[in-house]
Amino acid sequence: MIGCQKFIMYLAWGEKKYILSYSHNPLLDFCYLGRKGFSGMVLLTKPLPIGYVSYLFNSCTTELERVGTLFKGRSIEETAALKVRLLRRYSARLGIPKDFLTENYLKNPMPWPAFDMGKMKILEEKLMGRMLFLTEINQLIKKKGISAGESEIQDILQIMFLGRKCQRLPGISFEEDGSKICCRCGQREKILPVVCASCGLKCYHCEECIALGESRSCQPLYGVPGGRRAYRLPYTSVTPVMEVQLSLAQKEASAVLRQFVLQPEQREKLVWAACGAGKTEVTFQAAAEVLSRGGRVLFALPRRTPLPEIFTRLKRAFPQVPVTMIHGETKDKFADAEIFAATTHQVLRFYSAFDLIILDEVDAYPYKDSSMLQFAVKRARRKAGKIIYLTATPSGEIYERWRKKELSCIKIPARHHGYPLPEPKIVVEKKLRRTSKGLEIPEVVVDLIHETIEGDLSQLLIFVPSVFLAVHVSEELNRITQLPPFNNFNGRWVEYSHGRDEDRELKRDRFIKGEFPVLVTTTLWERGITVPRVNVLVLFADAEEIFDEAALIQMAGRAGRTSSYPMGKVWFVGSRVTKSMKSAREKIHQLN
Repeated sequence: MIGCQKFIMYLAWGEKKYILSYSHNPLLDFCYLGRKGFSGMVLLTKPLPIGYVSYLFNSCTTELERVGTLFKGRSIEETAALKVRLLRRYSARLGIPKDFLTENYLKNPMPWPAFDMGKMKILEEKLMGRMLFLTEINQLIKKKGISAGESEIQDILQIMFLGRKCQRLPGISFEEDGSKICCRCGQREKILPVVCASCGLKCYHCEECIALGESRSCQPLYGVPGGRRAYRLPYTSVTPVMEVQLSLAQKEASAVLRQFVLQPEQREKLVWAACGAGKTEVTFQAAAEVLSRGGRVLFALPRRTPLPEIFTRLKRAFPQVPVTMIHGETKDKFADAEIFAATTHQVLRFYSAFDLIILDEVDAYPYKDSSMLQFAVKRARRKAGKIIYLTATPSGEIYERWRKKELSCIKIPARHHGYPLPEPKIVVEKKLRRTSKGLEIPEVVVDLIHETIEGDLSQLLIFVPSVFLAVHVSEELNRITQLPPFNNFNGRWVEYSHGRDEDRELKRDRFIKGEFPVLVTTTLWERGITVPRVNVLVLFADAEEIFDEAALIQMAGRAGRTSSYPMGKVWFVGSRVTKSMKSAREKIHQLN
């Protein structure tokens, strides 16, 4: 973390007009403004952390004063004195000592320094569409091999700010009503005071987005709008390479989405598709239209686990277009591309960057309940950009907007192979429980496993509601499958996986290849996994706090996804029947 970034608020004037701004180095601003006819400057504050000076600046200036306005009957001395009185009033609200205010007059701007304008153009280009702290900008500069020191970068950013080529905000902003807001994630909750030796004043940081690095009231956040925009007419031809033949329903949806990105009226569209209906592929033609017009496209997902599969499909579909993937463990989070596949958390680092955002699994945790992630996605869209929401289980705000006809919707009720969705069978088994001696797997569950492996010659995906159960169900089933009626299997029959499992990706790939027959998992793999021949068993399906309607539909949707085994089987097993179990089965039946 770079130390506290302090800025000085000033008033500069020329023969007919004056301007108010703030800078880490007012002399640099004086040089810049001197070339535009400003001949005098008065410093109104001593150096203050950006959170404080930004609050004073926004409270004590008008929009016209920030870009330059004509004098209105007052001398420069009277104008400066008026601003100092306003500053004194507003600084008291934040507990800023009065000795931070000053009236220090400067005359005759210095000559323009030997400034590398070429570096400014490079930096502006590399920052386009990003919202980053100075520490992150320095990382980006090093990644791109640009030779520039920290002070030089700050000077370049200041000139960009004066030229209105970038937005600058404090990490945490003080609001007029006394509240605080994180300017990176948009949250007002979990903003806590922290000890900051270099501030000299009370400093705050945001706990909500701390996983991306600290957002503090003493750190400036720079946003440079995306430089590209989709033109009205194509300037190149991008055609997606389709590995599968689209069904009639998919073709119709693809055509509607293509028209959606071409017409200016609508900004958002919902695609409601059955699990396995190929909803990602129906967006490819819309993405191609945007790319052909010079725009950038984002495929965003709430969770990391399905991201590699989407990334691979995008690279195959658009071999002539640069595609990059960004998630929490990606080494280069500043790669340039025309198509980005990213988790919604990483979207917090983008600003007015994309002409088209395709948000998959809009109903999934953590996006569906996170105003922070919803804020991030909308801020990443360019002013005239579009958003396509994809889901098999619309819920919450998205569902309500569709129900009220505020959001238009395309439905794809059938899978690409034309077979219906496997409808779950609900199995009530009172013996399914944990005991003092361990876990007891009832005979009916053992029979379902045997039916799958040796009757259907299929693999089995077993979902459980906790990490504890994933481990213990796996251990118990490995013991059971060594006994009759199971035939001998060389190696382990059963593996387990969960979000904290370091080998989760490896186990998923091995399972898809058929290297072992049974995978016990949490909701980690309710999405983002397609197995050629698989049945699904949801164990403890009555754990309603984990297995809600949407989760059960998604888990059931893992079965029957391929034309080689379209009639996979699904069982919900619990000691009772919950509302979610019944409604999930009814929704699947309605789609069929």
